[in-house]
Amino acid sequence: MRLDAFAYAPKAPGAKNFLNDPETWNLLARVRRIADRYGLDLLPEIHARYAEGIHERIAMEGYATYDFFLPGLLLDAFDRKDFTALVQWIREIRAKGLRTVNMLGCHDGIPLLDLEGLLPMDRIEALVRTLVARGGHVKDLHGQKNIYYQVNSTYYSALEESDDLLLLARALQLFMPGKPQVWYLDLFAGRNDHEAVAKAGPGGHKEINRTNLDREAMRRGLQRPVVRKQLELLRFRSTFPAFGFDADLAVLDASPGRLGLEWTKDGCMALLEADLGTSRFSVRATDADGREAFAMKNP
Repeated sequence: MRLDAFAYAPKAPGAKNFLNDPETWNLLARVRRIADRYGLDLLPEIHARYAEGIHERIAMEGYATYDFFLPGLLLDAFDRKDFTALVQWIREIRAKGLRTVNMLGCHDGIPLLDLEGLLPMDRIEALVRTLVARGGHVKDLHGQKNIYYQVNSTYYSALEESDDLLLLARALQLFMPGKPQVWYLDLFAGRNDHEAVAKAGPGGHKEINRTNLDREAMRRGLQRPVVRKQLELLRFRSTFPAFGFDADLAVLDASPGRLGLEWTKDGCMALLEADLGTSRFSVRATDADGREAFAMKNP
């Protein structure tokens, strides 16, 4: 169960109205006692700068936390042809034992505020300019033009509508530590919907990534190789036993432009090898008996 913008819930005169301590955590504990009776896991959701460490505090309190850093880190890596910042984040997740839920795009857009402290501001600002040039809309925080909250865009359009880059991004997401979350329009390689934004009028910027798909649109989409290959990867990730919070992850070949991620558990192995220079990747998996269980190369 996602707890949307949970940190704004407790109110008190004179308080800062965001993440009041201990009221915020006391409220979460009350909700958790109710959720536990029904076997529900809670996922507190809030956007905050990496430098503030709120994602770590959520983890310390025993909750899963959103990895709102991954979408921007991947875009930065693709544009710079350099995995260095992403690899540092992977190692930090594992070293600190963070239980994350990750994503590429979502109903709100591509997070950018969150990256402050993880990437230099000039690189974050470069990402903003790049995504706006590719048709995205900037959402400012509290009307302040110098603080960027998110860019409203589909992830496919943010990747210049490249099937190969979307598949590479999806493969990397599925091999990241954490539990993957998939936005339906990214699965269908949806483009920025400028017509929907215009139709929605003022404040309708989020409609760029909320296109309604009817049965015929989904039928056509399911014939596209970029969609079918994503579904193959998702079926593999959701069923193969090498992944999980209790599995082992090794970072291999972590040169700036190349990355290998190898998951192992109970004799099963899953390996992703990615090359930013060519946008190519390969996935290979073997079961506990050493037999090939899955393989994919793209392109």
